[in-house]
Amino acid sequence: MSKYDLVVIGSGPGGYISAIRASQLGLRTAIIEKYKNLGGTCLNVGCIPSKSLLDSSKYFSLGKNNYSLHGIFFEKLSFDFQKMINRKNGIVKNINSGIKYLMNKNKIDLYQGVASFKTKNILSIKEIKSFKKKQEIQFKFCIISTGSKPSCFPYFNFDIKNKIISSTEALNLNEIPNKLIIIGGGIIGLELGSIFNRLGSKVTIIEIMDRIISNMDNSLSQEIRKILEKSSIKIETSLSITNIIQENNEEISVFVKYHNGEKMKFIGNYCLFSIGRTPYTKHLGLENIGIKINKKGFILVNDSLQSNISNIYAVGDVIGGKMLAHKAEEEGLYAVEHMVGQKPNKLNYDLIPSVIYTYPEVASIGRTEDEIKKDKIEYNVGTFPMKILGKARTSGCTDGFLKIISQKKTDEILGVHIIGEHAADMIMEAAIAMEFRSSSEDLYRICHPHPSFSEAFKEAALLSFENRAIHM
Repeated sequence: MSKYDLVVIGSGPGGYISAIRASQLGLRTAIIEKYKNLGGTCLNVGCIPSKSLLDSSKYFSLGKNNYSLHGIFFEKLSFDFQKMINRKNGIVKNINSGIKYLMNKNKIDLYQGVASFKTKNILSIKEIKSFKKKQEIQFKFCIISTGSKPSCFPYFNFDIKNKIISSTEALNLNEIPNKLIIIGGGIIGLELGSIFNRLGSKVTIIEIMDRIISNMDNSLSQEIRKILEKSSIKIETSLSITNIIQENNEEISVFVKYHNGEKMKFIGNYCLFSIGRTPYTKHLGLENIGIKINKKGFILVNDSLQSNISNIYAVGDVIGGKMLAHKAEEEGLYAVEHMVGQKPNKLNYDLIPSVIYTYPEVASIGRTEDEIKKDKIEYNVGTFPMKILGKARTSGCTDGFLKIISQKKTDEILGVHIIGEHAADMIMEAAIAMEFRSSSEDLYRICHPHPSFSEAFKEAALLSFENRAIHM
């Protein structure tokens, strides 16, 4: 039986980065992956493929709607969807190879199969197809980083033939749906809706809450809704789903009831569910050693990311919270450094940036205005429109704003919320400032390059602490 200091179950961002860090610290390390390719959901059916298609579809949309403003014209603008898919697949394959290279470089043993706990120090690894016992390995420490899968309504299953799909199937469609219904107005719903809308689908997003991206600041929700509806995406909120029926081989009907009692039917070629994700814990044999989970199936961990079995850690989507790749990465690094006796800095869960890769992008960090109001904290707000910036005007992307919320008494920044081009990169200025508990005045006093989108920070900060701006 092979023996390891650490065995990592799952090769997504939380898993493979944990394994690399463990090897750097001198631990004999193995990683177990049940799928053929490394990288987990993020690389294979999540972050990377969706961003590839978002970029491809964005360039087509800009060519169709915006480039003429720059004096650039096309006689016959068209796109090749299969080539977009092939490009996406090529990017994924290239990064797959990169992760495998890193495993070899760091002398990390790779096992392909399904891991199941036999004892708190022994794992059985079974082939995914036959489920015949393959082998057993022994470990001192283990990190569970098995990720999550898309959730569906009870009594429904994801099946392309039945026209009910998840993000996984949506990223591998071989056609552009004429009509696409998306249930769920969160990050995944908005991003996939944007892709297919740009390529010609009539997209309807259905959200049971009273607004889309309800976990973000309300101002972001209102603004991105205006932008998406301007691009012809239809958004319906404050309703419940009463039934979903495939009425023929080509279409599926979604029946809804609004909170005011009105009933409606939406018809599409596909119905895409983006209503959240469920942790991957099936076949792990957690019950064999008594690892505790909550009612939703997430593994319970302490502040050090240890399960109730102290030598077994869990990180990423499988423990809940924000289901983001960068959260899983930081948790993986923390778990490894903790198990070897180091004293790593704990991840500040209040300062994990969230990004939606629509056009323009949406980015958020810290607390929302509603949360601050609920806690009865006195605060100031500085909101600066992107359209005033010289850089926004030259780029042609003038939608959106940058909003800074600061504590009234101390001026400490409590939250930053952005809609604008490059918001995904800009949010890191806020992350660094908030990690060091900076004030909005601190941001204002820093010299920002001109012309740039980052100048919105300077102006919003000035509005936040002195209620004035230079350019408005």
